[in-house]
Amino acid sequence: MGKRVTLKDIAQAANVTTATVSYVINDTPGQKIAPETRKRVLRVARDLHYIPSSAARALRRKRSGCVGVVAKKNLAVPRFSQTIQGIQSELERNGLMVLLCTNKMKDNGLSDYLLAYYEGRVDGVIFLGKDNVGPDDASVERIGSDGVPFVTFDCQQSSDAFSSVDFDYRGGARLLAERVVERCPRRVLYVKPQMATAQEEQRGAGLHDVLDAHPHIELIEVEVPITLGNLDTWDLRYSVGITDEGEELTSAFMETILHASEPLEAGDAVIASWSGWTEPIRQLYRYRGIITAELANNGESHFHPDFYTRMPNFDAGVACADELLSRLDGKPVSARLLRLTNIVSPPALHDGYPQPAEAGIA
Repeated sequence: MGKRVTLKDIAQAANVTTATVSYVINDTPGQKIAPETRKRVLRVARDLHYIPSSAARALRRKRSGCVGVVAKKNLAVPRFSQTIQGIQSELERNGLMVLLCTNKMKDNGLSDYLLAYYEGRVDGVIFLGKDNVGPDDASVERIGSDGVPFVTFDCQQSSDAFSSVDFDYRGGARLLAERVVERCPRRVLYVKPQMATAQEEQRGAGLHDVLDAHPHIELIEVEVPITLGNLDTWDLRYSVGITDEGEELTSAFMETILHASEPLEAGDAVIASWSGWTEPIRQLYRYRGIITAELANNGESHFHPDFYTRMPNFDAGVACADELLSRLDGKPVSARLLRLTNIVSPPALHDGYPQPAEAGIA
């Protein structure tokens, strides 16, 4: 690492006094700094890759005993809470604590989590991807050049700068599809969101790997109106409940999925990309004999499908913590791919219950 940039370096490049730079960098109250001057100083600080002096001191200190976790998702969603629980459990077992961080950019051009590292508040960072999106390019460059202990999860992004933990979505989809095909359906309805993420692309590829080898099975694909733009609204059901916007979205979802499933007959199958998405079909067409399967399930469904992939979220969190601990010990970066092999087939809902004729159901 080269010579660290000082306030004096910024002052010379911005053609202002060192005191002015200090006022701007520290956002000192009571100082009148022209907006143009403030912008110029901050721009120069970013261009010179300035790190606050407190950070420079922190780099010479001992470890903080804390690991930053970046999570831009609704933590009430079981998938993410289970992952963070796994991270926390493994870190606590090794005497470390968790500090939740954001990836917002500060005025000095540093992301919140990198600033936390440079200031010595965390010893390393675990970055949970938001819809398979990882850290920005500028942060990745700093992570690599400064040797920041860093692990990404579910970003589908490999790099020489950091370690990564990802799910094998394609392999998981392939295994589930094979189980469904064993039931010999004539049609398979594939329900997916309107998203072009790496996760959805890999799931679709895994499904086609299997069904393309069985051309006699008709594949029907339908996109429900869940997008990256309204996903946060959809996820609010896990925390504050279904909002007015969420109610409208749910109605559109139900209308789409039920309309698409109307032509299905006994022995046909529905494979949904997300947890709980086959539940409307199971409730409405309970005795029609439709096979239901979900490519991801976190254990929150009220009525389980015939097959589902149990996502190893807790284990993924443990793996992330393990990779971060490895980096803290000075070991090289690595990429870990978690196989999705836990295909669960719960007992049928009607097992032990009266069948339609017995119960007087037409």
